[in-house]
Amino acid sequence: MKPAAGFPEAGTSAAAVLEAAERLFGERGLESVSIRDIAAAADVSISVIYHHFGSKAELLRTLLRARLAELGAMREAVFAELEAQPSPDLRRILHGVIAPVARLKAPGSGRQATMQFLARALVSTLPEVKEEGDATVRQLRRVVRLLERALPGLSHAEVCWRLHFTFGIEHMTHWDDQRLAVMSEGDCDGGDVEESIARAIAYAEAAFLAPPARS
Repeated sequence: MKPAAGFPEAGTSAAAVLEAAERLFGERGLESVSIRDIAAAADVSISVIYHHFGSKAELLRTLLRARLAELGAMREAVFAELEAQPSPDLRRILHGVIAPVARLKAPGSGRQATMQFLARALVSTLPEVKEEGDATVRQLRRVVRLLERALPGLSHAEVCWRLHFTFGIEHMTHWDDQRLAVMSEGDCDGGDVEESIARAIAYAEAAFLAPPARS
């Protein structure tokens, strides 16, 4: 596993704990996994986990913070480049929003545990998870400003609504591709990462270019 921002160095007991926790959280759910379960999977004592993280809640925060920071780092180069442009390109903005999760999902990436964990975390109601998620959402104001520059004809509220729905496209595309396979009777392959990115961007672009919605 490649260390993400804020992720301990590979081979350390802290990294082993987080890797085991991520796998178990993804498999069983965030609420169902105990500190004892994680200690057994990481082959460390319970005291080691408390030494590094203090509590299960803080372990969850640390893991989610690292994974969200990893996604943020994947978007950083794209957004920094666009911010330097007088008129940022809409498709490039949407690529920065949609593609990173698809890259984690790509065959051979070895990131199945990360994808399963993030899928669970996105719908979790645990306070510690929501706090980290909300902090990340606040960072999306940067994307809103880019979209407002790319689409000056849309109001702030309209841009926010459309970006909100774009993340729905991202989630459905990358975490629910089995629905697509069943619905299309095998004609559509959601597991084709490049096609799913291209189609999701095209759909989101059409939505952003549509006339403003009427209440």
